[in-house]
Parts: sequence; structure tokens; C-alpha cells
Amino acid sequence: MKIVLLTSANGWRGSGVSYAKIARGLLDRGHAVRIVTAVSRLTDRLAGLRLPVTQLPGRDTGPREVWALLRVLRDVGAQAILADTHRDVRLSAYATLLHRARIIYRYNPNYRRPRSPLMDRVYLSRVAACFYQSRYIRSEAFAQTPWLRHLTSRRIPNGYDTAAFARDPAAGLAFRARHGIVPETAIVLTSAKLTGGKGHDIAIEALDRVRREGLDLVYVVCGDGALEQELRAFAAERPFRTVFTGLLDTREMVAALSAADIVVHPSLREIFPNAVGEAMSCGCAVIAADAGGTAELLGTDGSTGVLVPPGEPDALADVVQLLLLDRSLREEIGTAARRRIEEEFPLGRMIDGYESGLARVVGRRG
Repeated sequence: MKIVLLTSANGWRGSGVSYAKIARGLLDRGHAVRIVTAVSRLTDRLAGLRLPVTQLPGRDTGPREVWALLRVLRDVGAQAILADTHRDVRLSAYATLLHRARIIYRYNPNYRRPRSPLMDRVYLSRVAACFYQSRYIRSEAFAQTPWLRHLTSRRIPNGYDTAAFARDPAAGLAFRARHGIVPETAIVLTSAKLTGGKGHDIAIEALDRVRREGLDLVYVVCGDGALEQELRAFAAERPFRTVFTGLLDTREMVAALSAADIVVHPSLREIFPNAVGEAMSCGCAVIAADAGGTAELLGTDGSTGVLVPPGEPDALADVVQLLLLDRSLREEIGTAARRRIEEEFPLGRMIDGYESGLARVVGRRG
């Protein structure tokens, strides 16, 4: 197959991570793939992974962007285009008027909303199928746009590379040494983009309470984003140290996760969070807000991770304190978490889903 993956994601986390997995998996299976991006920091990250990537000249849906996408479609000989956002669907709808390719919408409501319901309906009428990462987001899509039920749909959860994401104690010790964190001090870690709704402020409030109970801890924040300075100032007012690492590559992220005693993911809305899956793959005990599709990944019985009500720092603090005081429990949860990833969400199963789903759509051409 010949596939273009189009995303307007403005950074590495989320869709950027997922598209890299999809592209690498399809390329390794002999398909022709090109990723098309909108921002240089994502382009550079993908190029650094030696993935074929082209950046469009702008983030609008004007003639310049349409013609640039059309050139990519023709260069690849694309049979299908996987679109990631409303903007990507609009752009694909225009470009495929001049190059015959099927549009698959990897439904993602986190970006710009449609310009109008009528035009949204027009653009989406050109979509051949929708792929959903979780049951939660499929249900939300059907509730917001009921006629999407009539399109071919497939649920393809994110998968995780348990070879790349595996606990490395030596790397964890080296991470602690680089950041001056002694082995006796607990590390609580969050990996998420530093933007609104990710809940870093909730985690900081929760850890403030835990620290005041006498537990020695450092909060490690992995990621970048527009709220970094605001969060730095907020954290500086608390009686514990917070380390902002910036955006990490896979090897650095594994080192950070290997150093962590607990991972907290207080995000208030998620489709199917890569950060949680990566932490589980590394055998971390994860405490996450029960928001969106997170429970589908983490599990709901408490054996593979703990869910807490979203937006409630006291509830988060209670579980953090419990796990920091019970090493055997957090190790038990971490072991079960990795096993859940191996059994339920391996990377190969994710690639199988995209390969077979795309093949089915492409096979309906003509």
C-alpha cells in the first residue's frame, strides 16, 4: 500500500508519537509511507528517527497548503490518507479532489473545532472510514456527530514497544545522579505536554500535601509546552523540589521512568494516553485521573494501576502517600502493569490494526 499520514499536531507527544509508530510499523512491513506535518519541531523529531516526512508551508487550509499536500500525494502515489484532525480532514478533502485517494479520519477532537456544522458535514462526507483509539472517543464522536455511525469504523488502541520501553535500573540510577537526587528520596514523575488540562497543577497541590506529611520527594516533570514558566513559578512556592527535564527522547524517557517510584497522570481528558502506556511498559506504578479513555488502558480493578477522580488533589495525595509507604505494593502494580501491556496492547497488534484497516479501505477503491 501507499499511504500518507497527515497531522497538524504541534509537538511530539500524542499524535506525533502514534504517527511515528504507525509509519515505522508499516514501513517495516513493506508499505510506502510519508508523514506530512505542520510544525518544524515535529518534523525535526520524525526526521531524527529517519522517518520519511514532509512539512507543509503553513497551518491553514488555503491553496498553498492544498497544493503542497497534492504534490506529496502524487509523489507517493497515495492510495489513502490518514487524517488526524478536523483541519487535516478539510485539507485532505480539497487535495483528493485532484488525486484519487481514500480519506480515513483518525478521530481526534483535541484541536481546532470545525468552522461550521454544515461545512464539517461536507468535508466529512468525503471520509471513507473512521479509526478510533478508544471506546470512549468513539462514543463521544457518535454523541457529538450521530451520522458518523454510518461510516465504517474500527477501534485501534495504541500499542507499546516493550523492548524499547523496559525498566533499566542502571539508567535510572544515572538519571538520579545527573539531577542530584539521592536514592533515599522518592521520585514522583509526570510525562505530559505542559499545556492546559494536563493537571500538573493538581499534581503539585497533591504532592504539597504529601510532603507536609513528612515524606521526602522530588517531582519530575517530563515534557515541554506553553505553560512551563507558569508551572515553574507555581511549583517554586511549594516545600519540595520540582525538576523540569524538557522533552526527552526514548532512551532518556526510559531512564526517567526507571528512576521513578510512582508515575502520576492527572490529565483531565485523554483519548488513550501514550505516556501512561509507556510508564506501564516500564513497570511503573501509575496513578491516573479517571478521565476519558485512560481507564481502558490502565485497567479498573486497581491491580495494574490506580484511578482517582479527576481534578481532586486530596484523592491523588492519598494514593501517592499509600504507594510511597508500600514498596511491595507499587512493585506488584508495576509488574502487573507491564504484563497488561504485553498481553493487551503490544505494538504489533496496533500495527496489525492499521495495516488491515487501511487495506480494507484501499481495497474498496473503484
